[in-house]
Amino acid sequence: MWAIELSQEASNYALDSLPYNEDVLLAIEKLAFSQDGLPAEGLDQAVGMWCIWEVSGHTVVYDKSDSDQIIYIWLIKPAQ
Repeated sequence: MWAIELSQEASNYALDSLPYNEDVLLAIEKLAFSQDGLPAEGLDQAVGMWCIWEVSGHTVVYDKSDSDQIIYIWLIKPAQ
């Protein structure tokens, strides 16, 4: 299982936008149970450990540390 950590900006969005962002937060929570730290669908781009993920009407930017099994969410924004 992957540990999920949020940047201050991502954390603020997660808290300030409830309940409208529940779907994206649930998708992030499910990501913690993935085998490789990558989503089953919606992955827009992966470069090295950096990922851009389009999910539930949002763009999520994160990086992952395979050795520590940590996913660090840098940004959660509503898709334009």
